[in-house]
Amino acid sequence: MPKPRAVWWIDYQRGPAWPVGQPAPEQALQDHQIYLEDLMQGGKLLMAGLFRDDAGGGIAVLDSSDEVTAQRMMEDDPAVQSGLLSARLRPWQMVFNPASGTSPFAD
Repeated sequence: MPKPRAVWWIDYQRGPAWPVGQPAPEQALQDHQIYLEDLMQGGKLLMAGLFRDDAGGGIAVLDSSDEVTAQRMMEDDPAVQSGLLSARLRPWQMVFNPASGTSPFAD
C-alpha cells in the first residue's frame, strides 16, 4: 500500500479588513485568485474552493514537503497580507484519493 500523502490545509475566513455586509463576489479578491492560480500552475495547489453557506470562507490544500514552506505560501497570499482574509494552516493527511485510487484498503 502506498504511503498516505501529507499535505497542508489552509482554512480561510473573513479577515479584519473585510467590509461588513459585503458578499465575497463584491470583494477585491482578484490578487488572491491570481495567487492561487499561480500556485496551481506551479504544482503546489491541489485544490481550493469556497464554502457555500452564509458563514463564508474557503479552503486551499497545498502540496508542500514541510510546514515552513506551506506557512510561507499561506502568508504570501495577497488577501492574507491585506487582512481581507485570515488564514490558519493545518497539517492534513490524504488517505482516500479517488483521483489516484489510493485507499488504505487497496492492494
